[in-house]
Amino acid sequence: MDVLDTSKHTKEELTEILRKELADNPVLYLTGPQGGGKTTLSVRMADENVGAIYEGRARSAQPVIIIRKDVTEKMETEIVERRKLPIFDGDDPIYVDVKMLDKLNYIIEDVFDVMELGEEHLFNEMSKLIARIGVKPKPIEIIADEDMLVRRRLQRHVDAKDRLEELLQKEKQYGIKSNLLGIQGAKVLDILNREGVGDYDESQFSRTVKDFDRILPTRDMTLGQCLLKIVEISNEEGKESGFLVMHTGDGEQKIISDLVVGKHENSMIGVTLLEIYVGYRQSRHMYQTYKSNLEGKVEVIHSFTPELQLEVGFKQLANMNLDYISEEDDTGLVSVADKAAADRFGIMVSVVDTDGNIESSEPERVEELERIMFEAYQEFKAAHGLND
Repeated sequence: MDVLDTSKHTKEELTEILRKELADNPVLYLTGPQGGGKTTLSVRMADENVGAIYEGRARSAQPVIIIRKDVTEKMETEIVERRKLPIFDGDDPIYVDVKMLDKLNYIIEDVFDVMELGEEHLFNEMSKLIARIGVKPKPIEIIADEDMLVRRRLQRHVDAKDRLEELLQKEKQYGIKSNLLGIQGAKVLDILNREGVGDYDESQFSRTVKDFDRILPTRDMTLGQCLLKIVEISNEEGKESGFLVMHTGDGEQKIISDLVVGKHENSMIGVTLLEIYVGYRQSRHMYQTYKSNLEGKVEVIHSFTPELQLEVGFKQLANMNLDYISEEDDTGLVSVADKAAADRFGIMVSVVDTDGNIESSEPERVEELERIMFEAYQEFKAAHGLND
């Protein structure tokens, strides 16, 4: 697979590189971590030679498919199946012809968004489909250095509306097909007519820093100090807060994110933390659906929020299949949402309540965190001349 490092080129250079790739290869399949530039570059390169821009619309690091205009036109006339509708003309069923381009949309939605089978499976299914017209997709990995990825993710909401508006304008100008309903930080307001760009509703999560009330730098903070801080925020503000810790093979524990505070008590900050500071991709394996962009074991540490115990509410918010977890499992600080996240993201989740009690998806972690927080509290008392 070709690799394109967006850290090493200007946007103008990257746009021309992809335009040349599309001239030589009629279907491009762009993969890579959040912040690499897949969506931004596909919008920038869109011109009269681009026939379609499609994305998986799932939660994390969706691939982008760019199809050249001449191939799009061919796919719009190629009939690949006759689908039986659940209606009848008398006693006879009614069928509808399915065109190749419509079938591709169905595959993207089914394989990537519904079944969450991952990038490789989607690529294979797409390849089999378009092989009927003698076309092979070219996969390209879009990457950037880790610092740049995090910077881009922290800032991606700033120009989200502009990028989405540019896409909608180019769709009309060049007749480009697209299934994008939003870019993290902005969404299409009129889906049917594909007009208008606006913010996410208050009940939706943009998976950007707009989901946070504020961000507290952790550069000069220890793990114990961060634990004390989230307990303080819980007691004084009643808001969820949290941060990320990376566990490496040599036993090192390193804080890898800022400490973020959610806007609401039930703010679902965990997934946004993971997407911004770590980066995930779909790589289906049993219950674990997402694969980290970093080496090591990631731990989400967050404050206790009782509303996250509601399985139905979490299903609506996170759109996850939690059928393998029973309601009886949801009895402690670690909620159904936490257990599902631990499985699906391959992470550890630890939760701290307002009294400093700790539970974790990996029980052996509890004693260690209790010790770390106790030592930090003793240091705090000594520094401030406090007695028991």
